[in-house]
Amino acid sequence: MLTSFLTVFEKVFVLFIMIFIGYLCGKTGMITKRGAQQITSILLYVVTPCLIIASLQSIIGDIGITALISATFWSAVSMGAAIFVSMLFFRKSPNNQKKILRFGAVYSNSGFMGIPLVEAVFGSTGVAYASMYNAAFNFLMWTHGYASVSEKRSPGVKQILTNPGIIGLAVGFPLFAFSLQLPEILKFPIDSMASMNTPLAMMVVGIYISGINLKELFTSRSLYLLSALRLVVLPGLTLLLFLPFGIDKTIASTILLLSSAPAATATAMFAVQFGGDAKLASKAVALTTLLSAATMPVFCALAKEIF
Repeated sequence: MLTSFLTVFEKVFVLFIMIFIGYLCGKTGMITKRGAQQITSILLYVVTPCLIIASLQSIIGDIGITALISATFWSAVSMGAAIFVSMLFFRKSPNNQKKILRFGAVYSNSGFMGIPLVEAVFGSTGVAYASMYNAAFNFLMWTHGYASVSEKRSPGVKQILTNPGIIGLAVGFPLFAFSLQLPEILKFPIDSMASMNTPLAMMVVGIYISGINLKELFTSRSLYLLSALRLVVLPGLTLLLFLPFGIDKTIASTILLLSSAPAATATAMFAVQFGGDAKLASKAVALTTLLSAATMPVFCALAKEIF
C-alpha cells in the first residue's frame, strides 16, 4: 500500500510541476488565451492520433488480439456505467456547467496520467491494455462526449469517422493486427509527437488555471461532488462490476486504475474547443488531480489484493 501510494504521489507531483509551468506561462503572458487554444487544437488533432498509433506499434508481438478485445470490451463497460451514473447528477446546474461536470465525471485522465502510472505499476503488459482502454475512451469521448459538450445535439457520421481517435485507430489497429512495424522514418516523428502528449496537456491546464481565482477551487460544492464521483464512486462501481467475472487480473487491475484517475484534461480542452465553462473545467481537472494523490493508491492496492 505504501509503495503504491508513493508511486502515484510521485507521478502526480510531476504532473503538477508541468501544470505550474503552464500556470507561470499564463500569468506572465508568455502564452495567451489564443495561444492556449492553438495548443489545444494541436493536442486534439495531431498528438492524439499519433499517441494511439505509437501505443499500438509498441505492443506488436507481445499481446494477442483476443486479450486486447477483452480489454476493450471491459473498458467500454466501465465507461458505459459511468455515463449512466453521471446522468443522475448535476440536474440543477446551469446547462453550460452541467455538461462539463458530467463530462469530467465520465472521462478520466487515462492517457496523460493513466498510462505513465500503469507502466510504473503493471509494466508493458499493463500499457498494452491501457492502450485499448484509451481506444474505447477516444471513441466514446468523440461520440458521446462530443455530443454532450458541443452545441450540436449529436455528431454526424463524418464527424465520428474523422475524429482524431478514430483516425488513430484506423491507421494503428490494422498495422497491429498484421504485425506491421512502421519504418523508422515514420515511426520516429510519430513517437516524437506522441511524447508531447503529457507535457503540453498539463501546461494547457496550467494556462487556464492562471486565469481563475485559486480560492474558488476549494469552495465549490459541485466540484467536490464531481471529485467524489470521479475518484471514489465510479471506480468503486467498476470494481463491483468486475468482481463476479473471471477477468484477466492484469486487464481488471489496469482498467480499475485508469477508471480511478482524475478528470480528463480533455474536459478543459473540449470546453474551450466546443463551448462550455472553461474555468470550471480547468478547476475540475486541477482539483481532481490533486485529490487523486490520496484515492488512486487505494484502488491500486485493492486491485492487487482482489484481482
